[in-house]
Amino acid sequence: MPEDVAEKRRKVERHLQLLGRQAEEMDAKIRAYLADRNNKPHPHHHEFIKQIQNMRIDQGVSNRYLETLLDNLQWKVYHYSRAWSQLWENANASRASRIEDQETNKAGQGQLSTNPSDTATGASSGDQRRIYSVDRLWQIQQDKLAALGKSSNTENREAFVQRIKHRYGQLASEKKQDEEIVMTFDKQSQRCTLVVKKLSRSS
Repeated sequence: MPEDVAEKRRKVERHLQLLGRQAEEMDAKIRAYLADRNNKPHPHHHEFIKQIQNMRIDQGVSNRYLETLLDNLQWKVYHYSRAWSQLWENANASRASRIEDQETNKAGQGQLSTNPSDTATGASSGDQRRIYSVDRLWQIQQDKLAALGKSSNTENREAFVQRIKHRYGQLASEKKQDEEIVMTFDKQSQRCTLVVKKLSRSS
């Protein structure tokens, strides 16, 4: 015995509500994937968006209520899709920037301070921070200038990167086996620079 129209409409309603919940879950899946692409599954959101955009209600069961539910769902996913595109674009830009920094860091005999044993030395405080990238070195210089109440526009980022790369290339070819390249902040020039110092012996 075929299902009556009322039952078919209830099924369509439940399906639309399920898709609405899936849209919210998709948002969480996308954010999780962009935060950890190696361990989280690809959300395949484009297929989901296309499915919603192309969805139509069978004219045999369609009514104003169901059409309104579908319309609301499509608008919801449309707005989500714009946010997802922006999220994806921002994540890709950030990823590209990190890759660029890794390439920029390569100079002289190796890669600029990616070894966890390499340290960035503070000004007079003697505090030590690990150097992770040119971006990190740039931020340390900005922090030091801010702490001194100085303007941060004495050197732009591009000039800073070129100076640090050049300096690292010089030192990498000169340093000995028992020496390491570290960063220090020179208060006189109000700039961070790289210097060579003896490796500290932990044993």
